[in-house]
Amino acid sequence: MNIIISQTPQLETLRALCVRHTTLFFLAAATCIFAGSSLGQTPTPSPGSDDRYTVKASTEIGGRWVDVYGNENKFRSDLNYKNGFRVFDSSILIEDNGDASDFKVFDSALIMASGWGSDPSGFVRANMERTGLYRFDATVRRSTYFNFLNNHAIGNDKRNLHNADRRRNFGDLDLILLPENRNIRFRFGYSYNFADGAGSTSTRISRGDVFPVYLDVNSSAQDLRLGADGSFLGFNMSGTYGRRLFRDRTHFSITSGDVGDVPTNANVIFSQDRRDPVNGETNFGIFSVQRTFAERFDFTAKIIHSATETSGRLQEYVLYRHPTNNQIIRDEYNVPWDATRPQTRADVGMTWRITDKFRLSNTFTYDGFNINGGNLYTLTPFPGNPTRQFSYAVTRYRRYTNLLEGDYQFNDRVGVNLGWRYTHRQVRLEHLFDQNIAVPSAAVVPDEEENSTNTIIAGTRFKPMKNWSIFADIEAGKADNVFTRLANYEFLNYRIRSRTHFDKFSINASFISKDNDNPGQLEPATGAPAVAPAFITEVRSRIFSSSIDWNPIDKISLSGGYDYHWLTSEVSVLIPLGAPTGLTPGLSQYFVRDNYFFIDAHVRPIKNVTLFGSYRWNKDQGYGDRPIPALTSNLILGGYPTDFKTPEFRATIRLSKYIDWNIGYQYYDYQENPVQNIVYGIPFQNYSAHMPYTSVRIYLGKGSIDR
Repeated sequence: MNIIISQTPQLETLRALCVRHTTLFFLAAATCIFAGSSLGQTPTPSPGSDDRYTVKASTEIGGRWVDVYGNENKFRSDLNYKNGFRVFDSSILIEDNGDASDFKVFDSALIMASGWGSDPSGFVRANMERTGLYRFDATVRRSTYFNFLNNHAIGNDKRNLHNADRRRNFGDLDLILLPENRNIRFRFGYSYNFADGAGSTSTRISRGDVFPVYLDVNSSAQDLRLGADGSFLGFNMSGTYGRRLFRDRTHFSITSGDVGDVPTNANVIFSQDRRDPVNGETNFGIFSVQRTFAERFDFTAKIIHSATETSGRLQEYVLYRHPTNNQIIRDEYNVPWDATRPQTRADVGMTWRITDKFRLSNTFTYDGFNINGGNLYTLTPFPGNPTRQFSYAVTRYRRYTNLLEGDYQFNDRVGVNLGWRYTHRQVRLEHLFDQNIAVPSAAVVPDEEENSTNTIIAGTRFKPMKNWSIFADIEAGKADNVFTRLANYEFLNYRIRSRTHFDKFSINASFISKDNDNPGQLEPATGAPAVAPAFITEVRSRIFSSSIDWNPIDKISLSGGYDYHWLTSEVSVLIPLGAPTGLTPGLSQYFVRDNYFFIDAHVRPIKNVTLFGSYRWNKDQGYGDRPIPALTSNLILGGYPTDFKTPEFRATIRLSKYIDWNIGYQYYDYQENPVQNIVYGIPFQNYSAHMPYTSVRIYLGKGSIDR
């Protein structure tokens, strides 16, 4: 199957129609299946009837009203609910009860849908199977993303330069042939992801002046997968081949003259047009093998190899007035580029059950990739002479990890585990740079680094009582990653969880602590002492969570909980204070003091009425009562103090054995802390929203009476 996206208008139109009408296809299929299968059936069959098909269906449709007071952009960025028609949870299940002599397309078919209409996201899911022959699963999803927020980066003229209003359509389709066959079964899969919409970003032509750039978003990705699973000589094996195609045709533009973030200077961009069409292709393969020997020794291995190729050509035209000589300049940029990224990852794991109480396991992981890419940069200013330069870089990355673990189960109440993880990393970078094609001055600048880390892992599970379990684990050591800035992360993480139940109560509680440091050394400034101050990034995070459920009788169900998130981070930074090129050592602090409380109640006061009520309160105190530093201070204080309350009430009334009527009301109240907004001049974004809604749920087919 060829899934390359063509640029012809006919296929572009076909693709758009497929994206827009996939949902309608599934809904129409559900209607046809239901209609065809339910012909001749009675909703309440007699006890002795011999119907071949069993149909159970329910659909809930209704409407929502939204009334927002305050900042509607913030409301849409948070929730994005709208007025209008809405499809709630709906489903149809068809079962073919025919015997082996009957021709059957499927044994069971289930189609579910929810969230279509005025919801910001929705899905349609289909599951169909024929025992021994196939199983088909499909999910089609749609989501809308809106972002228009005020913050300290909006600019001196108070314009929000970074926002988005986009739509995504994505889905997965998977078919398995011979799903119950242990010797061989086949898998076929297809996935797609299409995004379009509008938004804005920013650009600059001189220091200190920023201009809004408008976006027309258009990107797509498609995946095709073929695979097989089976057993041979006692080994369970699985293999998959896949191909992914990616395309981006986002368009950046400025269509009218803009004076920028600082309207008092001479900077003006009259027009800009930027296109950077990107085409990407990834071919990948996955193979795994597993076998257990004598119920004592288990062996598992997996290897994944992928090869990615991307290419594009940035083309940009910009017409602007130069800020110093007041001259009108037209710049033309042309940058063809390409890159490749082959990657291989392999895992080999072995577990040996030495005794019934003691188990030892070891997992070795290899991860390696190369990135090869370059571009040819050409700037053609008018007036002026063209500038051309060539750049090519090669990155080689290898990482080896070994995890050794042992666990011992003393009895059915106490067990412990202990492990050690070792990693070794090798990175090499070669950069070829030629500043002027006419005067070759190519230079290869190699840079190579090796690094190793060690981590200790320990944990336990014990049961003080039969109905009470406690889990605890700790992880301490050093870690690295591809993007480590200065040195290894030094971390200490531990967690404890408790689960207990008695009588009509169920109680859960957990505590997670994470400490992460990234030490380093600042480069000494010109004319400063040879020893610069230490550069340390410290992050401290504490999370406490708890919940309790109580079901005293069948007609009453109560649940509630409280979470507390505590986070403090401190980062040494250089702040441009004083002279335009001067940097002053400073400190950036960020605080989270978030409290979250919820309570839910389900009550059935009479036979045909069910009531639901909930209250959710999220309050982040941020930096608390700490004074906000002045704009000239070398201290940057960050936090996001907010207060967000969400009560909801819903009543479900059973009008008949086939129809339920739902009526509900939801309220949102969002408030920001005004102190930081006043100091930094950020407009408030407070809002409140009333959302009454109503819907009707209809039950059809067998089982409606027993729902």
